[in-house]
Amino acid sequence: MPKQVLVYMSKEDESEFLDFLRGSSKMMILPATSPTSDFSRLDSLPDASQSEATRRFWLMNMAVDLPLVLIFPEQAGYYLIDGFQSPVIEFLRSYTISGIMLPGRLQADMNYFDTNQQDLVPKPKEFRRWYESMESWIRRGYKHLTFQTYAGPGAQKFQNDGGILH
Repeated sequence: MPKQVLVYMSKEDESEFLDFLRGSSKMMILPATSPTSDFSRLDSLPDASQSEATRRFWLMNMAVDLPLVLIFPEQAGYYLIDGFQSPVIEFLRSYTISGIMLPGRLQADMNYFDTNQQDLVPKPKEFRRWYESMESWIRRGYKHLTFQTYAGPGAQKFQNDGGILH
C-alpha cells in the first residue's frame, strides 16, 4: 500500500522543502514524462499551473540501490516512470488559482514486485527512511489540518491573508 501526505505549499514552502531534500540526500528531480528514455534531471521547477507537466514530478534518491523502471505506452508516445517498481516518490505540487490553493502530495509505494522471487518485497530501508524523513520534516514544520494533510508556513500566510485552502 502506498504512503502519502497531502501538503499545501507556497512557492517559498516548496523551495525550503527542496533545499531540505538536497541537503539531506543525493536527490534528483525528474519530470513525469520524457520523449526519450533519458529522463533529464531538473535543477529547478517551472511555475506551477493547472498543467500536469508543471505540477507532477518524481523525486529520486540516488543512494537507493534499485533501478529506475520505465514504460513506453505506444498510444501516449512518451516514456513514463513506473513509480511502483522504481525508487521514486511522486511530488505533486500545490498551485493557486483565483485565490484558492489546491493541495499537492507526496506519495510513494513501499513495495515492488521482485521478478526473481515472484513476489512483492519491501523497497530498501534507505528508501523507506528517506520517505519517513520527508514526512517527519513536514510534521515538524507544517500545521496539521486533517488526517495526513498539512499546510506550510507560506500556505498558512496565504490563508491568513484571505486565500482559501481547498
